[in-house]
Amino acid sequence: MREPQEATANANADAVRASARLNAPDRYYAALFAPVSVRDDLIALAAFDGEIARIGQIVSDAALGEIRVAWWRDALLGSGDTSNLSGNPILDQFADVMRRRELSRPALDAYLEAHMAALFADPPADDAALEKSFRVIDGTPLAFALQILHGPADDAGPLINAASRASGLTRVARTLPNALAAGRTPLPEARIPVPPDTDWRPQIAWLAREARSSLALVQSDLKGKTRAFTTALLPLALIEPYFRALQKPGYDPSRDIMDIAPLARLWRIARAHWTGTL
Repeated sequence: MREPQEATANANADAVRASARLNAPDRYYAALFAPVSVRDDLIALAAFDGEIARIGQIVSDAALGEIRVAWWRDALLGSGDTSNLSGNPILDQFADVMRRRELSRPALDAYLEAHMAALFADPPADDAALEKSFRVIDGTPLAFALQILHGPADDAGPLINAASRASGLTRVARTLPNALAAGRTPLPEARIPVPPDTDWRPQIAWLAREARSSLALVQSDLKGKTRAFTTALLPLALIEPYFRALQKPGYDPSRDIMDIAPLARLWRIARAHWTGTL
């Protein structure tokens, strides 16, 4: 009986890695540079975050997307018991990580609620509402990664806030074509071009300036902290390459889907790991 069980466990682990690599490559490659003792847990977190994030990118019907996110929410938080296997390897491995690492259930609930709210077309009310969404959608996986790597870090609030803002601004820029195609407006009305189908490059320039400013705060706050903090934030090493690509001449940020080659992505994260500079 042991061999079939081991084969199933290996197949499930492979499925989780494949999902993380496909849907959350920045977090996946960052996890490869973590200590072996936490590497699989970070990959499970990356796979989970990637599965939730991709819902908003592939569905055009907000209600259908809401149902998908609600399935994850009910499976992880509904009964309060995450020890029973569901048959979904990503769900099962992340549920195990949640239990062993004592990740916050209220934080996960808020994260999933924010993803559901983001599926609908209404823009954020203002910049404050936009930044609140960053702290929940982008900050929660970063905070979970830090807890997996370091354990509770009571002094990490300002660092996670700056990191989540830098990450969120970048995410909005990268996924702009998906949002517009689905009829969603990712920025407050005051920041939307008029009419909305005109040139979005000034908005990308604003997002880039603000993301770089927040990234500078992260760099400053990382001074004197242990390597675990930098490892948790390694996905931020892709912010500068993303905005360079988004601001290339001839690139239409409202229509063109931008990506970075896997080798270039891996090299950037590896360099940040070796130098300690995001």
